[in-house]
Amino acid sequence: MEPCIVRTKEELKAATDAKMDRIIVRGELAETLNSALKIKTASKWSIGILAVALAAIPVTGGVSLSVLIPIAALSGIEIIIVIGIILFWAIYKGYGKVTFKGKTGDVEAELVLER
Repeated sequence: MEPCIVRTKEELKAATDAKMDRIIVRGELAETLNSALKIKTASKWSIGILAVALAAIPVTGGVSLSVLIPIAALSGIEIIIVIGIILFWAIYKGYGKVTFKGKTGDVEAELVLER
């Protein structure tokens, strides 16, 4: 199967939803995702609290942001908020091999996700 090449969050979501075996993420999104995936050392409770706080924002009218901001700051997972917790979780659980090519600030950075 040919790899799926993506540059936007929407394209990445479509590729993970389609359960592509190999996804190549390019550009700024590759850097952002690489930074987010480095957070595998974040504790499970902080990721869980983050997920609950994000889900509660519409119900609480934003009050859950008071929980969200300190958790994100303490655990270093504010980048996950940018790409979305559901998309991050799908990538985190679904793709075991992650290879980053490029340097920070490199416009042509590339992140390869493989199942």
